[in-house]
Amino acid sequence: MRLLRIAAMTIPSPARARTLALQRRALAFSTGINVVCPRRFTSIPSETVWRQLVRAADSVSNNLTEADEAGSSADFLHKIKLTLREARESRMCLEKLRLAQLDRFEATPDLERESGELCAIFATIAKKVADRLEREKPSKKH
Repeated sequence: MRLLRIAAMTIPSPARARTLALQRRALAFSTGINVVCPRRFTSIPSETVWRQLVRAADSVSNNLTEADEAGSSADFLHKIKLTLREARESRMCLEKLRLAQLDRFEATPDLERESGELCAIFATIAKKVADRLEREKPSKKH
């Protein structure tokens, strides 16, 4: 059961609270990207990188929500790997902005750090789930 009932008040279990906190963090990251994204661009490279960053960052929070609704552990692993891929793409776009000093790059250091932290979290989750699925596989006997 995901929720504990205490005095007519429902509070999430510790595991569910961690999941919800991670979803809020991913949404804050996505929203942060949208907030600092320029409304006008000074170059085609800037527009290209920013557009890709907005898509990737939005996909981080969207895919994480989808992973939470996965129908099986294998489905969850697939969706968390998609989330990781989009977080890595976001991190790469943020690095491109900084290295090329594209529009509004100076507004992104905290977001670049956050994307790295989210990547580490999603990679750890994916590894743990993959390891657990591997252990649960029935052994093949010849």
